[in-house]
Formats: sequence, structure tokens, C-alpha cells
Amino acid sequence: MLLRPGLSNYINFLCIVFIVTAMTGWASLAHAQDNSDSVDFSADAIEANQETGIFIASGNVVFEQGAMSLKADRVEYNRDTGQAEATGNVIFTDHQGNIHFTDSMIMGNSFSEAFAEPVISKMVDKSWMASDSTEYYKDDYTLYDNATYTPCDCDYVNGETPIWRFETSKSWHDPKSKTVYHNNVQMKILNVPFLYFPYLSHPDWTVRRRSGLLYPSISYSSDHGLKYVQTYYHVINDTSDVEVTPYIFKNSGLLSGVRYRQLWDQSGLDMKVTGGQVESFENDQQSVVAVDTSFYTVLGSGWNTNARIYRTSQDTFMRRYGIDNATEYKSAFSAEQLGVNTYNLIEAYDIQGLEADETAEREPTVLPSIFHERYLPGFSDNMTARLRLSASQTDNDEDYDINRWTGEFYTYEDYTSRTGIISFETRTALQYHMIEHSPTANSYVGELGQGNISAGVGWSQPYSATIGNNVALIQPKVKVITVHSTDRTDEIPNRDSSDFHLDEANLFLIHRYQGNDYIKTGTHMAGGVSTDFADTPIGELSGFIGASYRLHGDFNSGLNATNDSEKMSDILASIQAKPYDKLRLSFAGRFNHEDFALNESRASVDWSRKGTTLSTSYSQRSESFFSAASVEEEELIFNLNHLIDDGISLRVNQTFDLANGKSERDKSTIGLDITRWLQNCLTVSVQYTRDETSDRDIKPVDEIMLLLNFKYLGAFQNNVGGS
Repeated sequence: MLLRPGLSNYINFLCIVFIVTAMTGWASLAHAQDNSDSVDFSADAIEANQETGIFIASGNVVFEQGAMSLKADRVEYNRDTGQAEATGNVIFTDHQGNIHFTDSMIMGNSFSEAFAEPVISKMVDKSWMASDSTEYYKDDYTLYDNATYTPCDCDYVNGETPIWRFETSKSWHDPKSKTVYHNNVQMKILNVPFLYFPYLSHPDWTVRRRSGLLYPSISYSSDHGLKYVQTYYHVINDTSDVEVTPYIFKNSGLLSGVRYRQLWDQSGLDMKVTGGQVESFENDQQSVVAVDTSFYTVLGSGWNTNARIYRTSQDTFMRRYGIDNATEYKSAFSAEQLGVNTYNLIEAYDIQGLEADETAEREPTVLPSIFHERYLPGFSDNMTARLRLSASQTDNDEDYDINRWTGEFYTYEDYTSRTGIISFETRTALQYHMIEHSPTANSYVGELGQGNISAGVGWSQPYSATIGNNVALIQPKVKVITVHSTDRTDEIPNRDSSDFHLDEANLFLIHRYQGNDYIKTGTHMAGGVSTDFADTPIGELSGFIGASYRLHGDFNSGLNATNDSEKMSDILASIQAKPYDKLRLSFAGRFNHEDFALNESRASVDWSRKGTTLSTSYSQRSESFFSAASVEEEELIFNLNHLIDDGISLRVNQTFDLANGKSERDKSTIGLDITRWLQNCLTVSVQYTRDETSDRDIKPVDEIMLLLNFKYLGAFQNNVGGS
């Protein structure tokens, strides 16, 4: 008996009951639906047998409700058994957008159970799950027999081979834990068996943070031969996770690393421990360990507190075996508080030097350093007043042990007149030094007090000028600064400003060196001109030129004094240009005022366009401001990132050491990253590195590295309950 849709109550019953229950009952993810959506049904023909209670829809059968749909050639429903069967080109889309393809699907027990064979499912994250047969038990589990899983974005349903996949004897999905489990897992790359796991698990396609194997790294080094690195990442809960990383070396031993991370409401912990047995300059098989643990929290009334333990038992193994490149480890504690008008800082640290020339006497320890800054009402409405108090104890600073206590009161005010902006500054400071140890018998040991008063008067005036068709902002600036101080430069070593660099940022500071060890009586005048051109034939342009001149006082002498005995300082000059949005150029230099020899400079070029970035930086120092820091440095760094084609990118880094007349490639790196043709589930990176660094057992090395970044592998976890 053939009826048209809508002509029978039984047909209405079939349409409504089947779609409302079956659509949410079969798929392992479809646990909820929006019943407010209307049900749409169509079929070429509907047949109902009232005596047997069997209802059949055939020919282009489509059920739709909201985002869910079921398509099949034929759907049969048995009223008495409550069982429904869809056959022929069955395509089911669940409420989350997962699409399931099968030849036959049977649902029963009020549609809380389902069986389908074979099944291919495309998940919303573009991963695929396929099986010879699938059993579904609502709110319990879904079982896949002889299953295949792949995260690759391929046309699997039409026979395209994924780049890599898991083939299992059995897999099952637990909707409560949102986890998929696999037994007897064979990992295949293309069609070639690659790895075997007795069991494996991973979060389902609704979870974004997943446990599993991270990408492996395979490299060959001229020093330690073949190296294999494989990290396993495990999610403990929403706020904590752990990584375990073995480092396997063919020639040199074995290392392993563990990283644990934990978040709390206002706190966080990041703990890394690396250790093992490796070849070193001290022993062929030496037990080594390094710790890098950081913790932060907020205490009391807004104290941001950070602590880090960063230590190693052996100087070279972390650098030699490619764990990190640090040449010193700094363990530190700090607590800082920022108020409306106050700032407080408490810190302590200890430095462990790792280079061959480092000794205990050159590894500074600060325990503690306390700093307080407070802004106060000025003596006039236009005045800013600031109070600073500090105390510190520093040991092993170039074999000096020094305690410092400092108090500073600073004021600033400015006035705008027709002739320009006039500024007035004052600084009054008291220092107390206790030198407990010095490197030589002739060096001073004892207690010293020191006081100094500084004052500065400055003038500046911005001018707007039209040069050709371009508008320029020109601002000259002059400041006269005088300092009257107790001279302790012959007794106190200059440790807190020994690496001072004179530049345009500190040229006009009333307390130029910013430290408290080196202060002398004298008067100098600083002057300079800054310019800004908004639009020129070569784009945006800005620059500065300036210098200072000593008006009164002896040239700087004493421990670690300046090299320059002239009254005129070096000339400072800088220029920045932006010809267009994609190109930036900059240069800053310090020139000798007599022969314009370049004593220090920094230059950079940055260029980019779609798919390409290029940067070059150059730094050079032939003469330091203080003689204690006198060292010749010259370095050129070149970086290139270029997208060769969609999914193929090139990385190049080259560092040149040009100091002392050399022209050496200090470190070279070239890498190629490939995702094209790899179905968005595998990234292949090939990298070559040449490093000329040497230090005891660290030798110049050539290294070739292969990185295989699989989109997702899985976790070593079994669930016998699902079997």
C-alpha cells in the first residue's frame, strides 16, 4: 500500500520519532540537540504496512533538523521492535558538524544503540575515523572494529591515501572522558609501517588541548653523531601539564628532560629538569643535571613576586648537546609593588658563569637589593619631586664585595615661554659604601661616606619649518649641569656603571652615569638638535646630533675612569628613515670629535613584503666610555625568512664576527620548512647549522637536523573498560 507523505498518522509518527531520536542516537558525539528546530523530511516514496507495523521510506530519503541531517537510499522502521535501519549511501551529519558515511546503519532500544558497517567519519577538525563496523551505546561508548584514524586533511572517503595514519585492531570513544582509545596501533607513513604501539589514546575531536607525542627531531652532528629527540606531552588537568623528553645520542650518552607546568588563580609554576650521563671534558661518562624552575605569584597588597632557580652541575653539557645556549645562569628572586605614587622592589640573585675563564670571584651574588621610590608634592604646583632609597649587598663582583646604601632627592620643573621651554633640575644624594673585600692588597677596604649635589638648567624649543615641499620639526636642546661631590673615585671601584654607553638617551641626564660608584665634581654643557620630516622624497626621516663639553673640573680619573681626557665628548649622531611601509633603516654612532673615527655604532635594515622578511644588523665598539669595559666588538647579523611557495618556506641566519680585524662566520643556520602536499598533518623541517663556538669540550660543529612535526600522535594510555 503506497501512500504520499503526510497522508497517514503512522507516517507522521515515523518522520518525527525517527529524526528526533535516531539522529541524536547514532553518532558518538550527538548527545544533545535543539528541539526547537523544525523537522524537514522528504522521500521519493513512503510505504506503510499497518498490520506489521513496518514503515519504509525510499528514494532520496532526507531527514533534517537544524544542523543535523540523515540521507539514505532507504529507511525502514519497525514500530513493534523500535528498530530502524538506513541503507544505501547513508550520510549522517551530527549536531557538531561531523559527517559519517556508511552502507548500513541499524538503530534499536529506543535508538540508544546503533550498529553500522562499514563507517567512514569526517570530524569537524578535518580528521578521519574509519572502521569495518561500529557499535554505539548512548552515553557509554562507541566501539570501532579494525579502525583507521588520521588527522590529515585528505579526501579519504574517495580513496585518497593520508600522509600518515593509525591502523588499529580496535578503537573506542568514551564520551564522558572525551577520549579515543586504540589497541594494537600501527602507525603508517603513506603505506609504509613506521611505528608500533600496543595501545594509544588521545582526546576526541571536541578537545583542543591534547596529550600525546610532540614532533620528533633527528639530527647528525660532527661532535656527537646521530641525535634523536622525542617529547611526550601529557595534560594532567585544565591547569597543569607535563612534558617528558629523552635525548638519545649515538656517540655521547643519554639525557632526559622533564617539564611540569601548573597554574593557580594568581600564581604559576614552570619547572624544567634535565639530566643524564654524557661525555664531557671532565669524564667520559659523567652524571649531569640542570634545573630551570620559575614561579610567580601575587602576594599581599599587589606584590608581584617572581622566583627562578637556574643552575647546572656541569658547565658545558647544556650548550654542547643543544639544550640551550646560555653562557651564564642567573637564579633570582624579586618582589615589586607599584602604587599610585610609589614603587618598591626587593630582589636577590646569584650568577653562575659557564665559560672557561669564569671563576667564583667573578660570579656576582646580590643578597639582597632593596629599592623604594616615592613621588612627593613639589614646592610649587609645577614641580615634580621624587625620593629614592636603596640598599644592596654585592659579593664576587670582579672579586669585590661591596655594600651600598643610597638616598636621593630629585626635583624637576619646567616653564614655557616665548623663547622656549626652560627646565630646572636638582639632585641631592648621600651614599655609604662598605668595601669588605678587594682583589689586590693595594685596593681600598673599609667604609666610606659620600655626598653630592647636582643642578641642571635646560632649554629647548621646537620649530616647524618648511623645506621645499616638506614640513620639518626641528628641536634644539641645551642643558648645563653642575655636580659638586666628595671625590671617592680613587677608593671606590666603578662597578655599577662600568659598562656605561654614552648615547642620546642619557646625554641630557643630570645623573648621567646612573650609578653611585663614580661621581666627580664638575660642570658640563650638553647640546643637540633633533629633526623629524614627515614626508620627504625618501619617506619619513628623523635624526639627532649632539655632544657635551666640560666647562669645569678635572678630566675623569680614578678607578676605571674614562679613556677620554679631552673636554669635548664624542659626537653622537643618529638617523632613521622609512622610505615606505616595508622598509626601515637606522643608524646611531659615537664619533671621535677630532678625527671623526667611529668609536661605537649600531645600524639596521629591515625590509618586508608579502611572504618575505629581511633584516640586517651591525654593531661595533672600538672604544668604551670607561676603561674597565674596554673591549673591541664588531658583529654583523643577517636574517631572511622567505615563502618560496604556498607551504614551502626558507629560513637563513648568518652571524659574522668581525672583531679585531676578523671576518669569520660565527654561526650559520639555513632551514627549509615544508607543509605543502602534506595534507595539513605533517610539517617537515630540514636545517643545517654551523657553529664556531668553542669552550673546552665544545667544538666548532656542523649539524644537520630533520624535524617531523606530526599534527597529532597520541598518549600511551589504555582503558580496559572499553574493551
